[in-house]
Parts: sequence; structure tokens; C-alpha cells
Amino acid sequence: MPRSDKPSFVRKSMMMVITVLIIFAFPLKPKAQFEHKLFTSNIIIETKVHYGFLYAQHLELQLFNSHFPAFEFTIEKLTFGRQSWERAYAYPILGMTFFYSPLGSNPMLGSAFALMPFVNFPLYKTKTFSFGFRFALGLGYLTNKFDRINNYKDIAIGSHINAAINLMFEARIRLSEHLTLTGGISLQHFSNGSLKTPNYGLNAPLVNIGLAYKPVRDNNDIGDRYIAPTEPFSTTIRKSVEFNIGGALGYKNMTSEFGHNYFVYHFFENTFFDVSRKSKLGMGIDLTYDESHKKILEMAGITTTSPMDIIRPGVNAAYELMLGKLGFIMNLGIYLSGKEKSNGPLYEKLCFQYGFSKNLFAHVLLKVHFGKADYIGWGIGYKFNVFYGRKTIK
Repeated sequence: MPRSDKPSFVRKSMMMVITVLIIFAFPLKPKAQFEHKLFTSNIIIETKVHYGFLYAQHLELQLFNSHFPAFEFTIEKLTFGRQSWERAYAYPILGMTFFYSPLGSNPMLGSAFALMPFVNFPLYKTKTFSFGFRFALGLGYLTNKFDRINNYKDIAIGSHINAAINLMFEARIRLSEHLTLTGGISLQHFSNGSLKTPNYGLNAPLVNIGLAYKPVRDNNDIGDRYIAPTEPFSTTIRKSVEFNIGGALGYKNMTSEFGHNYFVYHFFENTFFDVSRKSKLGMGIDLTYDESHKKILEMAGITTTSPMDIIRPGVNAAYELMLGKLGFIMNLGIYLSGKEKSNGPLYEKLCFQYGFSKNLFAHVLLKVHFGKADYIGWGIGYKFNVFYGRKTIK
């Protein structure tokens, strides 16, 4: 009887798989005519080990003091200037990181998980060394949260789902074409933006060391010469002022304190002047109506006779950092009026704004008072430019 070809087919398939794995694990130097197509991968795989502690920004959080490790697994990619903002920021690293920490094995806090997209901006760079700042923002999950009966001591976090923010200064030393040693200091933050109280938030200063692996060697042929250094007609300069007008709706779950949920209505206008290709400076005005303020005033024995007693207008200084269609806006302001004054006269706003057309944008904002989150708001807005001055050609 003839022998089956199945074993031979299996052996050939296994040999083919092994050969492919060897080629990708130990890439050979390709011929020049194929280098641009086959060896342009910019993907990097990185792992980090952290060690740090919980910082008690409020006296009530002292019972959570502990030292603990944390771990990261990251997939990132190098940028080559395909977008104009990548060239403006000296080719940052973009990526997604998975973060885990046992938080000192505290039975009240549980463990922390986070998935965070990030941008790593180089501040100083040579051929084998770079120093940069990484900003990561995503979603976090804490296994334990406040419960009035079963976990009443956990006043730090009132929900399982939280915003996760990581700020890191990082050094990267290139050991070979494929390996890079990394290390730095960072601050890891978890908070739900008062979507559900209590919400003191968790802050963890950390130090870390890591190892990054680039499976495919660099393509030295990639450079700015393939892409024009400026956009079409960008050398035609005309001064302009930008106006952003928008609104946001916030939500505050305060059932643990007042037994009710409340909405926050926020309206704003920002006026920006270009400082550089990266940033804008300006000023803004805010108008906020927080339904929870009426309850807070009633508990303090202060009567309210009209909605004007609750409305809090404010003026602020504004700054925007631009990354293509995405803008990161920071406002520092002062309230002009309003009967509810428990948070003081000053406020801060952090806002991510994404332009999905020339004039329309969507945004997410976080209102803060001296580092304590007040609420998170979601909304849309409209922006337009007013040009002035004469056109000039460099």
C-alpha cells in the first residue's frame, strides 16, 4: 500500500514555521533593493519593573501607606515624521502599555490594572542615548472599592473603573540594534473624577527599570527627505486668533454622601494665539452650574433663592499643546461669584480636545480644585479663526 503523505506534509510545515520564526528572531541584513520594503518595522516590545509607595495626599489616606512593586508590558512604535506634528516633536514614541500592581496587598484597596495609550516625547537625544517625558492616559480597574458595609474604610476610591494617568521621565540607552535599556521615575494616578464618591484618588511615585526589544533592525534610509519638511502653502504666514466655544455635561454620583446623583452643566470660551507650531496661549471664561451645590449650601444653613446663586462664572489663563487633531488644554482660573465656596476661589481644568472636522470638536474635561477632582465632563464645541495683519512670505 502507498505510504501517506501526511507525515511529510507535517514535517515540511513545521520546518517552514521554524524557518519563519528564525528569520524574524534573527534578521539578516537584506539586499539594498529589498531593505525599504522588508525592514521598515518600527514596533518595539518592552517590559518594566517598578517599585514605589502610595503617597497620602490627604491625612485620611495614611492607613494605606505601603511599599510595593508594579509591572508593565508595552507595545510601542517609533515615528518617522509621516505627520507634521511628529517632526515638530522630534519623533516621539507612541504606544500602549498594560500596568499591574498589587498595591501592597492591602485588603481594602486590592490590586490595580490599567491599559494606557501614551506618547513619549524626547527631550534630549543622541545615537545611543535619549531622555524624554512620557504621558499616558487610559482606563484603570481596581479590584476593591468603597462599600458602606463591607469596605467602609476604603475612602480613596468609590468605583472599580477609573481613569489611569502615568507621568514619567525616562532615560533610554541603546545596547544593540535590537536591545535598549530603559529606566526612570514616574507618578501613577487612579481617580474616577468624582463620578462616584468617595474619590480621594490614589497616587504612587515609582522608580523603574526595563528592557526594550526591537525585532527588526533600523532602516537607515528612512528620513525627512521622503516627506516635505513643510505642508503645502505653510510658508504663507498670516496672523490669526482662534476662538473655541463649547459645552460639557458632567455627572456626580454622591449617593454615599447625600443619597442622590447630580448633573453639572459647563459652558466655556477659549481665545488662543499661536506661540509656535506646538502650542498656543490665551485666556478663557467659564460658566458652571453644579446641582450638588444647592444641597451643600442647604446643609451649611445657606438658603438659595434663584439659580444665579448656584452659577459660578470664572476667568482663566489657557494653554494648548497640539498633536495633530488632538489638543491638550490646561486652564488655571479664578471664580468671580457663587455662594458655594468650600473649594476655594481657584480652579484648574484639564481637557482633551479632538477635532473631527475643520470647525467641530469633541472634548473630555476634568475640573480640579487644588489637585482634588471635582467632576468629569463630556461635550462638543465649535472653533473658528479670525485673521488679521498682512500676508508675508518667508
